[in-house]
Amino acid sequence: MYKLSIDAMSGDLGSSIVVDACLSFIKSHDDVELYVTGKPEELEKLNVEHIHIVEARDTIPMDAGIMSVRRKKDSSMVKAVTLANEGTTDGVVSCGSTGAFYTSAMLFMKRIEGIEKSCLMAILPTYNEKGVMLLDVGANAENTPEQLHDFALMGHVYAKYMRGITSPQIALLNIGSESKKGDEVHQKAYQLLAQDESIHFIGNIEGRDILDGDADVVVSDGFSGNIALKCCEGTAITLMKLMKESLMTSLKSKIGALFVKDSLYALKDRFDYKSVGGALMMGFIKPVVKAHGASDAKAFGNAMELAYQMVKNDVVGKLKEGLKG
Repeated sequence: MYKLSIDAMSGDLGSSIVVDACLSFIKSHDDVELYVTGKPEELEKLNVEHIHIVEARDTIPMDAGIMSVRRKKDSSMVKAVTLANEGTTDGVVSCGSTGAFYTSAMLFMKRIEGIEKSCLMAILPTYNEKGVMLLDVGANAENTPEQLHDFALMGHVYAKYMRGITSPQIALLNIGSESKKGDEVHQKAYQLLAQDESIHFIGNIEGRDILDGDADVVVSDGFSGNIALKCCEGTAITLMKLMKESLMTSLKSKIGALFVKDSLYALKDRFDYKSVGGALMMGFIKPVVKAHGASDAKAFGNAMELAYQMVKNDVVGKLKEGLKG
């Protein structure tokens, strides 16, 4: 049986969406046990086979700092992370604060040997429908060239073994395509990536080209990556709003909207974060999946599915082997 620890208390919408997601997930996965951390009185519906309720009466606020996380060892988030680190479970999922979740993992879970910094990876939809992995998208405020090189190696291994891409094309997010563009950190990172014959480095990529899909993996420092991610999300939402408004301006456009309704819904689903799953905190000894803070049951269930697939496919084991070679 595969085992996942689930933080039920830390999301924006409360524990009810996690309860619904867990009940749905366990019905469709007969090879999984869930260890759900939170207040038992809010998790009563989870008293079913293959679900274990782990009492955790404390929660970590969205603005929690390192010391706050360290002091809240009885919180639902920290307990979920600890269960994975101790070997009770094989992976952990939370929709709490990204900063707090990352801090919890850093404090209470071991990193893969040889990895100096872990990072947060998200998979974005692309024009060519291949999808692109962007890392780091917010775990670190700044990074060294060597850390960016580690991110590229982790992205390479994940793309190869989880996404089935034989030779993933890796790019470095920068302010221009030329090799001498950017600050000293990015210029040195460019050199490290270009010299590494174990990966297929295709050079720098600008923010406007990320969603074209020419690169399979885009490497970035956490500050720039988070801005790029939020810009992509915001642009997609704004475009859908503008299209909806423009199609409602006249009787003629409303009639036209009836003919393109299915195509518009398909486009919306293609760029909907709820269908993607979650972001991955790469570099730890167990899969750590961060669901969106405003996840509904569908989105949280997809994040659980991502953690399940990582455990089932032994992604961490393959990362360890890939990083050695």
